[in-house]
Amino acid sequence: MRPGFLLLLPLLVACAADPAPPATSAVDLQELATRAPEIGALVRAAQFCNVALSQPAQERAARIEEAALELHKHRGGTPARDAFLQGLAPPRFEGRQHGRDRAAWCAEKRPAVQRMDGMLNSAEGTALVQRAEVAQASLR
Repeated sequence: MRPGFLLLLPLLVACAADPAPPATSAVDLQELATRAPEIGALVRAAQFCNVALSQPAQERAARIEEAALELHKHRGGTPARDAFLQGLAPPRFEGRQHGRDRAAWCAEKRPAVQRMDGMLNSAEGTALVQRAEVAQASLR
């Protein structure tokens, strides 16, 4: 073996190694922590109120929520993850209202659900999912 080859061996090994995951900033983690609850709550509102949500938006929202679940579990364990999920649920409505309070709540949420659907199907939504997945990978 030639002596020059031995000098190159560490460089070749370094090049063959898996690339480092993209750096995650505290801003990305904070964005995930603040935007995921809003998105998750609106997805549940869409389901609860029978508002159509496109399949791509549902898939992207699920990827964002998965990353947020891992973030909450990383920060506070299972209780934090469970509290996050409970916070996404629609409110409980009283039966005495005969659905009026539910109808009003759904009417209020409908425009926000539609805006979220559009955002998740845009370049902004693509970038948000990518940042969420980078943040999730940094927690592993």
